[in-house]
Amino acid sequence: MTDEQVHDSRTMSAFDAFLYRGDDDPRTRAMLAVAYVLDHRPDRQHFIDAFDRASRLIVRMRQRVVAPPVALFLPSWIVDPDFDLGDHLRFGRLPAPGSLVELLDAAQAEVTTPLDDSRPLWEAVLLEGMEGSRAGIIIKMSHAVTDGIGALELFAALLDRQRVSDKGPMPPAPIPQDVTPEELLNRSLARFPGGALRATFHGLRQLAATARSLRDLSSALATTAGFAESLGRVLGPHGPPSPLLAGRSLRRRCAAFEVRLEDMKRAGRAAGASVNDVYVACITAALRRYHEALGEPVESLPMAIPVNLRTSDDPAAGNYFGAILMAAPVGAKDTVERLKSIGRAVRNGRTEPAISVMGMMAPVLARLPSTALHAIAGSTPKPDIQASNIPGPKTPIYIAGTRILKSYAFGPVPGVAAMFTMQSIAGTCFIGINYDPAAITRADLFAKCLTLGFRETLRLGGARPRVGAIVTGQSADQEMIA
Repeated sequence: MTDEQVHDSRTMSAFDAFLYRGDDDPRTRAMLAVAYVLDHRPDRQHFIDAFDRASRLIVRMRQRVVAPPVALFLPSWIVDPDFDLGDHLRFGRLPAPGSLVELLDAAQAEVTTPLDDSRPLWEAVLLEGMEGSRAGIIIKMSHAVTDGIGALELFAALLDRQRVSDKGPMPPAPIPQDVTPEELLNRSLARFPGGALRATFHGLRQLAATARSLRDLSSALATTAGFAESLGRVLGPHGPPSPLLAGRSLRRRCAAFEVRLEDMKRAGRAAGASVNDVYVACITAALRRYHEALGEPVESLPMAIPVNLRTSDDPAAGNYFGAILMAAPVGAKDTVERLKSIGRAVRNGRTEPAISVMGMMAPVLARLPSTALHAIAGSTPKPDIQASNIPGPKTPIYIAGTRILKSYAFGPVPGVAAMFTMQSIAGTCFIGINYDPAAITRADLFAKCLTLGFRETLRLGGARPRVGAIVTGQSADQEMIA
């Protein structure tokens, strides 16, 4: 058991606490969201019951965060004594014609609206009025709850593998806990003989020890694992940022499209590359076209790829990820060479000893004063692009008796130009993009370049993939160009 969990398994990990504290600043707010397209409108009571059952099985859905008034002590997850499902479920109707564009408009509004941190950190909205008698669901939650891979496991109690599923009687609700921040602080202080003074010294010693360990870690491990060199590669610059993507704002737009998983695999087999390599190559091809079209070609730009570090012993709730940082070969026009370059960078990045450096730094970052934390966040260089790949179930999935036809995930945009998230379900790769319109200023051109960039790369496998990118409020390809 780690220091963060002593005597209290409900205490947040330092990594989760770091992400939670980042939600205070809209520039670093980390929101996860998913937009589902359902094959028909679900029965409203069935929909409510599905979330009610899930909230009884997934305790985190009924837990809110209670933070001690002293930042040296980490917050805790407490079962909300005032939990009301009605505070988290909403119902609405999309404006005509109820297409995917209108659903993306709704998703855009959701990812820019903060959650109420006095309640459990998630919300869901059922949107009726989609064309073809379909419906949409948008679910959002704080990144402090879990990461993308963890969300698939965490929400297994909400989703089904068949349309009709007899789950038996409704399980009992978790026992509520009424704990104030002051009571949580008193509990923390009571763990240490000698009371508040000793507890404060303990907290300061822990903070100082963690800082020393971070400062000395590279030299301590350099002779055995090359950690110092790895730390330099992970934290060092990865090429100049794109001047075309330099703008930043608090606004967001969403884009979405889909491709067949088999087309991704064929392209990979043709070049001896993985599906993830193909995915990143598609993104770089799209970005190359976008830069060239605007007369600002670049050879590379800094990109981050989240990497799952979760083990079989780790719970579904919580964050267990690192990141590969690379100079994405945007300027490379030869698809095979681009794939090989990406494959080498990803393989090397996965083996970096310092890949989990953010988790190592979290015990310090989570306890810093807000002003210091925001200053560090504002001064730390950011990649231009993030690209996440979340392998999903190989068979269809259902919710509240309806089949999920499409699933677009939207990751956070913490100071980057765009976050690409791909989720594969039942043979289809759904790509959701959350981006800053101050960085990507030409939505119509961006959609066109996404379409052409993915098509260009996937044709390596001999297929003629149907790709049509739709950007919030605008479509480059409503008819899904062949």
